[in-house]
Amino acid sequence: MGRREAHKAATRQALQEAADRLFAERGFEKTTVRDIVEAAGVTERTFFRYFAGKQELILDDALAWVDVLRQLIVERPPSEDPVTAVRRAVLELIPSVQLSSRRSPWWLFSEGPPADHVTDRAIAPAVLRVERGLAVAIGERLRQWGQRYPMDVELLAQLSARTVFGLLRTVLLWRHQLEEEGRPLPELPTLIIQAFSTLHIPVAPTR
Repeated sequence: MGRREAHKAATRQALQEAADRLFAERGFEKTTVRDIVEAAGVTERTFFRYFAGKQELILDDALAWVDVLRQLIVERPPSEDPVTAVRRAVLELIPSVQLSSRRSPWWLFSEGPPADHVTDRAIAPAVLRVERGLAVAIGERLRQWGQRYPMDVELLAQLSARTVFGLLRTVLLWRHQLEEEGRPLPELPTLIIQAFSTLHIPVAPTR
């Protein structure tokens, strides 16, 4: 690595480390870009050469879990219907996320009000990446299941992926609401099982 590339890598790492420390101390929402650059010893102009916003500083770790979930879905037994396969894959992922030091993917589903979360310039592409990853895995499950469907498999996979994303986000926001109201918090797996019970995959009638 040349001197210039090494300097750029060191600057990026300094920003990341400063952000990680401040997020842990103050929380994501209360940490500003100005806080991060002051802690890293650079200017805001320098910050925006590397990142579009502070959200990008936590996206990589969160999005890494999407590939893990996609693989878990695909590796479920072929005999499982797609809803069951996705539900069990999500439940299998939860303990790993809770034990890991990497950034939790639940942030993608639950941070902030829905409008702010979905329309933010840095978050919207991440949401699309999550949905695409889910759609690929669900599409493969649909083909493995071998049923006839009343619509194109790819369309059904995308519809299902966005439904699953909304389901998980609703569960996380519901738990957050209960916590703010001081009400008992159901276990996350219990809520996920309840939520998935509302889903089904349409199958075309046999002739």
